[in-house]
Amino acid sequence: MPAAAYYDGRTARRHEVQISVEGGALLVLGDGIQRREPLSAVRVSERLGQAPRLLSFSDGAHCEVRDHAALEAALAAAGHRQGLVERLQRSWRAAALAVLLCAGAAFIAYRWGIPLAAQLIAARLPPAVSRQLSDSTLQALDKIWLEPTKLDAQRRAALSRGFARLHPPAEGGASASIEFRSSPKLGPNAFALPDGRVVLLDQLVTLAANDDEIYGVLAHELGHVHYHHGMRMLLQGSAVALLLTAWVGDVSTLLATLPAGLLQAHYSRDFEAQADDYAAATLLANGIPPSRLADLLQRLVAQRDSGNKDRGKDKDGNKDGDGEMRSYLSSHPATSERILRLRQADRLLPPPQGLSPGR
Repeated sequence: MPAAAYYDGRTARRHEVQISVEGGALLVLGDGIQRREPLSAVRVSERLGQAPRLLSFSDGAHCEVRDHAALEAALAAAGHRQGLVERLQRSWRAAALAVLLCAGAAFIAYRWGIPLAAQLIAARLPPAVSRQLSDSTLQALDKIWLEPTKLDAQRRAALSRGFARLHPPAEGGASASIEFRSSPKLGPNAFALPDGRVVLLDQLVTLAANDDEIYGVLAHELGHVHYHHGMRMLLQGSAVALLLTAWVGDVSTLLATLPAGLLQAHYSRDFEAQADDYAAATLLANGIPPSRLADLLQRLVAQRDSGNKDRGKDKDGNKDGDGEMRSYLSSHPATSERILRLRQADRLLPPPQGLSPGR
């Protein structure tokens, strides 16, 4: 019979006892202690290393047993089975399966869980948060990369009026406005802020052959705003920021990472396709061929491929980190597939019924 220490649950006094299992009952015998309890009414703790196992009774009393082998032999002889958790803990197969399941759960969370959470949170952020993030981002960009626009007031007013007259597609559209800036460092570029403002650089305006090409770029950026792509990518990139934003409303991490993140973000194929579809739908709704956006993208591709070979290098010919952000294509990779898809969307254009905005 294994030795045990018995505590009556009322005092801290320790009683040295012997325990045994007979006829489906647990016997506890010691100096002044004689107890018989149905084994089914005794809670047997799981084995945990060399820690003593507890045999707990319904009235609060319990026994501590350190001789694990003798206890298990006595319990097994009485037909007592270990709990499922304890059996799993002592099985290498179960341990290996648990590792695989944990790895699978981590992959599922990374591949689908965090993106889904980011999508839900980004769509539910209060407008004040988006405005705060946008103001902070634009202020940071103005200090580092952006300069005041060189476009005259008349040109800016014409583009703003034409952009304001763009009808959103049937699915609805985000409220938007243009922020004009210049940046020789970034080159032909445009990007959307979370609150719907689109920063349009002079260099892109200069490169465009007509205003419809500019409206195509702006519509594409509005697609990213409509689907919250930028915010979703930032949230996906930092699970900590995602949780803080969702649970405690702390957007300080986002405020610190948003400026560089917006310019360096490489949207996924799905995000680009969504933004292109949104742009095409917007252009079609306004009588503008979606191929206007394709024309500008094609021109950007040609400029990138045949431009200065030293672009993206410093004066010593080494790679310049800023060179990765000098083209609209660096954050919006234009592929032949995208360009072809936009050109094919022209077939959905209805017969002309009037002038497009700004023309």
